[in-house]
Amino acid sequence: MIPIKFSFLTPAYNSEKWIKRLLDSIPKQYAYEILICDDASTDNTLNILLDYQKKCPQLKILKNEQNIGASESYNRLIEEATGDYVAIIDSDDIYLPTIVDVLEQIDGEYDIYYYNMLTKNGQAFIKQPTDGYMWPGQFKIIRRSFIGDARFVTRREYAGDTDFNMALLNKGPKCKYTGIFAYWYNYPRENSESDLHLRGLK
Repeated sequence: MIPIKFSFLTPAYNSEKWIKRLLDSIPKQYAYEILICDDASTDNTLNILLDYQKKCPQLKILKNEQNIGASESYNRLIEEATGDYVAIIDSDDIYLPTIVDVLEQIDGEYDIYYYNMLTKNGQAFIKQPTDGYMWPGQFKIIRRSFIGDARFVTRREYAGDTDFNMALLNKGPKCKYTGIFAYWYNYPRENSESDLHLRGLK
């Protein structure tokens, strides 16, 4: 079987506290490419990325000339990705070592492979086949060709990934639920995308 190519996608804005930890959590043996979109950070994020790139040839850095927000940065990453499957992760989160067990199950048969998430405060988010539009989040690894025109959007009443998730589900994907906890979600975190959204500041 031809090895499946995985693209790991992350937008980053002022992520100097977390970005190296995130990069370290991506299993490089599975990474065809790691695309990071620096959204005009004003801290040391870009320098950390450039330094990391010296030892990680899969890392490709996209730079926004001005801050356009996480949703538009995600859309740019989706358009630039070239792997067979894309794995989306926020810059302040990490993969658990068990992400390898998820990746090993990806055989090209399904459009979306789901896993579960643990939060910083110990909460478990379990993705179920009956969830429908609930829990959009980063629970999934998606066949890139299946994404089509599905994109993140900016609407004050919803987080950007809500519309992306709905667009994917409306296509009727063939899904596999691995049941594996493979993602550590840095939640709650003050001034994160989800926090700003909940406070009506995004």
